[in-house]
Amino acid sequence: MKWKNLSLVIFPLLATIFFILIATTNHHVFNNDKAVMYTYLQSVGQGHIGYGFNSYYGNDISFVGLEPGDLIVGGYPGCAYGRFSHAGIYIGEGQVIESFGNLGVNIQPITHYREYSEVCLLRVKADPAVKKQVVNYALKQQGAMFYPLAFKPGERYWNCTKIMWKAYREQGLEFDPGNDFWVAPDLLYQSQLVEIIRERGV
Repeated sequence: MKWKNLSLVIFPLLATIFFILIATTNHHVFNNDKAVMYTYLQSVGQGHIGYGFNSYYGNDISFVGLEPGDLIVGGYPGCAYGRFSHAGIYIGEGQVIESFGNLGVNIQPITHYREYSEVCLLRVKADPAVKKQVVNYALKQQGAMFYPLAFKPGERYWNCTKIMWKAYREQGLEFDPGNDFWVAPDLLYQSQLVEIIRERGV
């Protein structure tokens, strides 16, 4: 009984200390009103939770002209972290490498992006040689574990955007100048480093 009463104090205290440590070492994120966590909190307040209201939407976007290293973002209505909820890197021959659910980092046919209500194809403003290195880096992570809130440091856990953020960062291109905890798919879409090839759902 004493241990139970003690645990009621210890665990909230440890959680508070952990939060304080994160806040003090990452105060720049808490001062950034465009940080993903603020977008998420605002969305939750509006009743938008998690990945959104996923269903099959059957958009008619064309994938013609895509090149290895291009980025694809897709989203469903009600997504808690912006217009887009998922992202992948085009690797050629109709395939993307992405990180999702219990599949981890894996290769999928690009056609599954037709399921989204919102979808956009992005071309990174970089030399083909850079994009080739990006694709090679991403391919080396195949089989790694997925975790939706994977922080940016480390290579053990990945979410869908961390892998492309890190792959391009290794080549000197930074998609997150604000140094957030996570990189939201919307940040890729809004980046000055990309140009829109085509999109659906606007």
